[in-house]
Order: sequence, then C-alpha cells, then structure tokens
Amino acid sequence: MIKIFKPIVLSLGLMLSGFYVNAQTNQEEFSSKWNTMKGYTVEILEAMPDDKLDFKPVDDVMSFREMVMHIAGANIMMANNFLREGEAGVDLEKEDMSKAELKEAVEKSFDFVAETVASLTDAELAEEVEVFGGNKITRRQVENLIDTHGIHHRGNLIVYLRLNGIEPPAFRAW
Repeated sequence: MIKIFKPIVLSLGLMLSGFYVNAQTNQEEFSSKWNTMKGYTVEILEAMPDDKLDFKPVDDVMSFREMVMHIAGANIMMANNFLREGEAGVDLEKEDMSKAELKEAVEKSFDFVAETVASLTDAELAEEVEVFGGNKITRRQVENLIDTHGIHHRGNLIVYLRLNGIEPPAFRAW
C-alpha cells in the first residue's frame, strides 16, 4: 500500500508545485490575466446571435443578456465598494442593450476594474475591507473575488451557448 501511495503523493506534489509556479504573484500578472478574461468574455458574448440574447434555459434564471449585464455590473459594484470608488461610465439601468452596447458595457467594466486595481498601492492592496456578510478580506483578495465571480458566470454563458448548439470560444486562462 505504501509503495503505491508514495508515488501518488509525489506526483500530486509535483503537479501542485507547477501550479504555484504559474500562480498569480503580482499585480502585473493579475492585469495580464484580467485583460485576457475581458477578451474571452467579449468573445463569448459575440458568439451568441442577437436573436438569442434573451435565451434562458428555465424561467427562474437570468437570460444570456441579463447574465452579461450582471458580470459587468458586479465588476463595477465590487470595484467601487471594495477597492476604490470611481466612475465607470456605464449605464446598467438600460435593460434592453443591443449586443454592441453589451460589449461596450463589458469592456468598460473590465477597464474600470483594471484602472482601479492599478491605482492601488501595495499597502492599500494589503488593507482589509468589509465585503458581503461582514467578512473582512484584503483588497488583493477582492481582486480574486471579482475574478472568481466572472469565471462562475462565464461558465453559465458557455452552457447557454451549448444549449443553443453554439460552439463556445476555446478556453484560456492567461
């Protein structure tokens, strides 16, 4: 049993060490990944035909359009509330945005987060802020919160594409 277990543990350890070597370690790496996710989100949006923007698989979930607006709105809201207040230049009150308007909102929301993050010092990134439910995390962790939220909902959008017989853009993470 131990003869089998040791190679498995060693292999797992080597795989994880490779992951950590490539993990985000600074703001430049975050910005690079963030800009990639901006482009990937836009590609997903562009893959959905205009006449399918209001598609939803069941009545009690957001439509594709609403999900895209949610990603853009959450980027702006979390950056404003937990990083630094600013103006993103996006009107998210308009519920019937065209695909071009959605694309612009997504791009501006990602740019707003990138600019906000770039404006923070290392000391500010290390400061704790109160987020949802009274939890306290550093602003650097907020970056990951914003990123993770987008990852979650891009996954939803990919399912929506597939349910409509549309091949989603190839995944990339950096």
